Amino acid sequence: MRILLLNQFYPPDTAATGQLLADLAEGLVERGHDVHVLCSRRAYGGGKTRYPARSVSGGATVHRVAATGFGRGRRIGRAVDYLSFYTLASVRAMTLPRMDVCVALTTPPFIGLIGAMCSRLRRTRLVLWTMDLYPEIAVALGVLQPGRAPHRLFARLSRRLYQRASKIVSLGEVMTERLIEAGAPPGNILTVHNWVPSESVRPVRSDSSAVRRTWGLGDEFALMYSGNLGLGHDLDTVLLAMAELEGGLPIRGLFVGAGRGLEPLRAHASRLGLTNVDFHPPRPLEQLSDTLAAGDAHIVSQRPGTEGLIVPSKLYGALAAARPVLFIGTDVTEAAGIVRNARAGLVVPPGDCEKLADAIRTLAADDRLRAEMGDNGRRYYETQLGKHRSVGRIVEAVEAARDDSPSSPPK
Repeated sequence: MRILLLNQFYPPDTAATGQLLADLAEGLVERGHDVHVLCSRRAYGGGKTRYPARSVSGGATVHRVAATGFGRGRRIGRAVDYLSFYTLASVRAMTLPRMDVCVALTTPPFIGLIGAMCSRLRRTRLVLWTMDLYPEIAVALGVLQPGRAPHRLFARLSRRLYQRASKIVSLGEVMTERLIEAGAPPGNILTVHNWVPSESVRPVRSDSSAVRRTWGLGDEFALMYSGNLGLGHDLDTVLLAMAELEGGLPIRGLFVGAGRGLEPLRAHASRLGLTNVDFHPPRPLEQLSDTLAAGDAHIVSQRPGTEGLIVPSKLYGALAAARPVLFIGTDVTEAAGIVRNARAGLVVPPGDCEKLADAIRTLAADDRLRAEMGDNGRRYYETQLGKHRSVGRIVEAVEAARDDSPSSPPK
């Protein structure tokens, strides 16, 4: 079977969606399928990096189009990147050999429309892998106004995509509920959790972490946030909690990553006069185990209003690293349910900096509790989550989609 994987970014780029897609490509190649990837030559973070127009990676043929590469820094630049990729990828998709199935992610939003075009014109089956729900996430983050013409238009596009797709992959039960509310046929939805890309994280003792020694953390309790500093995360609560902890126990807050929220977060830390918080750039994927081991506990957060629209991928890294999780978010999120079911950490309501400070003190003062929560999280990852289990389920969904007849979208 010939399969097209469609996403703006793909390794060696560092975007998490591309790394997960590469794991799926590997699983499909192992099953004997002819796998093609359509993506951009430019990097997730922008800049001058240009990847080859065509290459073979892990047995998959990678086709890259020369879209713009302004990066994620400004909204207008990101919009231009999206538009150029839409245009060039649409043309390239029509010049590739006919595909049996197209798996489309959500970077950029509505890129599944290219898959829908292939479905209509070339009878390619469409599988949507919904990393984020649009336009709902844009409304939650204040980018779109609910009920206005753009919102209604994008909501209509989403419904048409959901009706056209043979299969829809959801990241969790809460997201599945939101998909159904948005018009996705319940029988076409498959709930599959994400995983650590390339299964690249294993438990490492804190005192064995080279990164921890490089950063000079010594005996300090290190509270780490590692990943994209995006708008969907509640991180101001972390800074306010660290302000309460100044001058008490030796506790160090670490923000490791980049994104649109980095500079506002730096500015907020500066206004608070924090001396117990450090910022570090993203670390390479191959060093992720060592980096995560530098933290004694990990922050995972989700902004109110985004329940079911995203699932923070950094949760899986913390569980795999056998580190306790401090989740900041509401109870009606996938992450809160996983943390509680796994008994792998503590859940703190959004904005409650005092309760977060108390939770940090609790973990900082109790080595045994941290070890128990970390072991619980690792065990849950191994028995309930993980690359092999999730990739296998998506591969089966892709293979099953071949025998489905594309639905006609509603008028």
